[in-house]
Amino acid sequence: MPLKLNKLVFARNRDREKEFGDIFNKTSRGLSYIMALSITVFFTPALIATSFLSKEAIVILANLSLSLGYLTNFAYRIYKKEVSKAELMVSSLTLAGFVVVSYLLSPTITALPLIKVLIFIHQMATAVNLFFLIKHVIVPPCKKLIENIAQTFGFDIAGRYYSKPPLTLEQDRYIIDILLMKAYGHNSYSPDFDKKELVSFNKLLEKLSEYIDKYDETILGYINNKDDIADLEKQIAQLTTKGNTDSSYAFIKKKIGFKTTKISMLQEARDIVRLAFNDPHSDATHALHFFKGIDDEQLKVGRHKVLGDGLQSLEKEIQRQKDKIASLQECLPIPRPKI
Repeated sequence: MPLKLNKLVFARNRDREKEFGDIFNKTSRGLSYIMALSITVFFTPALIATSFLSKEAIVILANLSLSLGYLTNFAYRIYKKEVSKAELMVSSLTLAGFVVVSYLLSPTITALPLIKVLIFIHQMATAVNLFFLIKHVIVPPCKKLIENIAQTFGFDIAGRYYSKPPLTLEQDRYIIDILLMKAYGHNSYSPDFDKKELVSFNKLLEKLSEYIDKYDETILGYINNKDDIADLEKQIAQLTTKGNTDSSYAFIKKKIGFKTTKISMLQEARDIVRLAFNDPHSDATHALHFFKGIDDEQLKVGRHKVLGDGLQSLEKEIQRQKDKIASLQECLPIPRPKI
């Protein structure tokens, strides 16, 4: 088994973040989610199947309106090029599957032609609404899986699931001026303004969106990380609609702090492994704690290679974390040179 870095040794302890009300919060999210699906699947169809009064027709029309709203919103995202190829493929196939299943399960009802048409429309609308209710749960993980498979065969179809267009002077000058005043003390009409100052704001917007994707793309990520996703969406709304960066800058600085601590832990591990690598007579057993896939016997047989591979693995991870910090620092305002 090839040597791999045991990243759990350097992982941030998240117990304090999860311990308060964790079980109850997850249960509440799960129940809320199941209730929304149950009402859509069972409650409304039951009303339609048992009565043909005008109030039921109103429910059908409301259901149809909701489905049209979902479809219109999705079509608008496609028009704005906010939907990746992988997401479009997964969403289209899944939605088509829901509609087909709904059609096959649709009961044959002997009634007036108009009522039959309304019930059929309602059944299709229910399939559409059900898909969009669970879209955030099933599409991001499937999208990520398809992208990984395509990348294995040399095709890059990676794209964003959650994305927002960048801030531009043409569309967002009011907000940009607020951001510039807070960060640099001038607006976009000032002679001191440099277009490079916009880069950090858009990097910040992109980074917040990346973290939403990260939380979404795990299995049941949308449910388990719903609070974190909602918080990031709120930060994006504050940034793009009010020019408020306080919470998003705090989030970025927190992430930089976490990764700085991780680098220190990795460097400490590197020093221990390097010491064992340079001294063939030292006890290298403790160094194995930082890796997985390697046992004492392999260390005895190929000590030099094992420790050398371990050092390379640690150096690679240290550089990876430094690159992450650099990308996070790009989200902060450009430091002004001291005069």
